[in-house]
Amino acid sequence: MTTIATATLPKNVQYPQYDRSQLRSRIVHFGFGAFHRAHQALLTDRVLNNVGGDWGICEISLFSGDTLMSQLREQDHLFTVLEKGADGNQPIVIGAVHECLNARLDSLAAIIEKFCEPQVAIVSLTITEKGYCIDPATGKLDPTHPRIIHDLENPTLPQSVPGILVEALARRRERGLPPFTVLSCDNIPDNGHVVKNAVLGMAEKRSPALADWIADNVSFPGTMVDRIVPAATPESLAEIATVLGSTIPAPSVANPSFSGWSKITLSPGDPPGRQRACR
Repeated sequence: MTTIATATLPKNVQYPQYDRSQLRSRIVHFGFGAFHRAHQALLTDRVLNNVGGDWGICEISLFSGDTLMSQLREQDHLFTVLEKGADGNQPIVIGAVHECLNARLDSLAAIIEKFCEPQVAIVSLTITEKGYCIDPATGKLDPTHPRIIHDLENPTLPQSVPGILVEALARRRERGLPPFTVLSCDNIPDNGHVVKNAVLGMAEKRSPALADWIADNVSFPGTMVDRIVPAATPESLAEIATVLGSTIPAPSVANPSFSGWSKITLSPGDPPGRQRACR
């Protein structure tokens, strides 16, 4: 397989201008989809190019995406975004991702322990509305969801995103570590409240004391995110291959005219330079 590391790419390709060896998993992200690659990962890459730092991303996928994660590892976690505009196409190699974990390739236990590493400050999510396991009729955690039922019976080896977040926060609390910020980047109304309701709903069923600690200490910012990232088609993939002169896995196409990310509620764990990157 041709990789970014082995391919000879055109001279107009933008490469990371920072030392990737300094990156740590300060951000852990659920959902390595095209939108995340062309939005949060690209903006984090832009922050690193602007101000440096160690704010790397660890990508998490649970029960799918193992092929994509394998390809990402073979490329040293590099991938490309093609920004299309009236003035031409700008291919960008994104270097902000430096690690990935998959439940099939690794284990759920390894994924949960990743969230417990002391340097982790933000857990971000693009998992669609279904991933929060919320009952749309009540706006609260759905206790009849199969994975929620599993997680309540197996709290230390959960399978749902709310269950994993609660178990990770419980372990951080037990170890005397500060909590991470839970940052939903899904384009759904009141996304911060949605994920907060899911996490607190799970925690309340496990331990009222744990639920109180999460409510008092964990930040669930509300966000508004926007970027035009068309779904990949055979035509767009062929166009990217033509621009790059090579077929490389995990590319994304985006419209550069607008890329918005407004965090309504700020938290002290924000990476430096984020506001500048989002303009």
